Amino acid sequence: MTSGANMMESAATSGRVNTPAVPVTSVGSEIPITNIYYLLCYAWDVLEEKDAIADVDTLDSTDLIDLFARVLVNGTRRLLRRGLDRGYLPREDEILGVRGKLLVTQTLRHNLLRHGRAACAWDELEYDTLPNRILKTTLQRLHDAEELHAATRADVHDLLRWLAPVQGLELHGEHFRRVQLHRNNRIYAFLLHICEFVHEHWLPAEHGGARRFRDFLRDALPKLFQNFVFNFFQRELAGKWQVTNPHIYWQLDESNEDARALMPRMETDVCLRGDGRAIILDTKFYAQALKAGSYGTPKLSSANLYQIFTYLRQQSNKPGWDQAEGVLLYPRTTRDFSVDFITHGHRIRALTLDLAQPWKKIHQQLMGIVSNEHSCLV
Repeated sequence: MTSGANMMESAATSGRVNTPAVPVTSVGSEIPITNIYYLLCYAWDVLEEKDAIADVDTLDSTDLIDLFARVLVNGTRRLLRRGLDRGYLPREDEILGVRGKLLVTQTLRHNLLRHGRAACAWDELEYDTLPNRILKTTLQRLHDAEELHAATRADVHDLLRWLAPVQGLELHGEHFRRVQLHRNNRIYAFLLHICEFVHEHWLPAEHGGARRFRDFLRDALPKLFQNFVFNFFQRELAGKWQVTNPHIYWQLDESNEDARALMPRMETDVCLRGDGRAIILDTKFYAQALKAGSYGTPKLSSANLYQIFTYLRQQSNKPGWDQAEGVLLYPRTTRDFSVDFITHGHRIRALTLDLAQPWKKIHQQLMGIVSNEHSCLV
């Protein structure tokens, strides 16, 4: 184990960092790698790790698998510089002398004492912890992926040598739930998010052979977009606005037992309270935000409008929510739009957010939702 520790301590000085920003294809638009990275950092609430772990502006690949591999490479190097986390792991063996707890029955059964040996159980401080195993297993999986950029594969290969004291494992979802993070190993949080994300989108290849990385954009972006918007406002409006996502219950003047048991609750994405205003914001992620109406004319989704209006009306009996605003937020696909109207005392907006634009403009556009910059009322 000593040689492994020395290898780990010197790992940070080896390795290459060569990575230019290029876009990846999303539903109806192109989202730059940098913006994908920011979305993840906000959605996972690990924004502090963004610049410390990876400079995605220098990534020279169009594939998300290279983004995740680069983040893990840079993050692992950072771990090696500070020292990988170690933990006390149970060990049991027949050894010379006695260490830890003497296993009397096993010692006598094998007549070990006559040879100066004993069966013992003890705890040993080692690098072979569950977080390190998950990290190594994921790096190995990325290394074996056919679509990984050659330069990134070489960096991953170098790191796997430094992680020799750590064993791999047959990774399952339950392993992530078993990880216990504390103040001393919180640095692992972001990296384990990446590992879990890769695990969830890793599929066996057809006819056997190497596994492949499934394009997560189609499957994961709707939930990612929702979490991103919530955490963005929670972080950027901290101390000024209250940001929550409460359940809204139906206002029932009279109801029978079935009504009380079967009426669904309404689950909001983002609720904002501040500056004398209340806003219910619902994120929508579709390949096409507008639907074909009569004669092919594009229209907003009736279901989306009914939903946000119902939220507003059912919440209106709460103090401060009688004139709440509603916002439907769509990623831009084929065109921008900014719908703004008032009905039954509630202002409702349907807005697009272009995730392909520079991050500074995305930030400004989101902040404009609470600063009335989107208003087109006259």
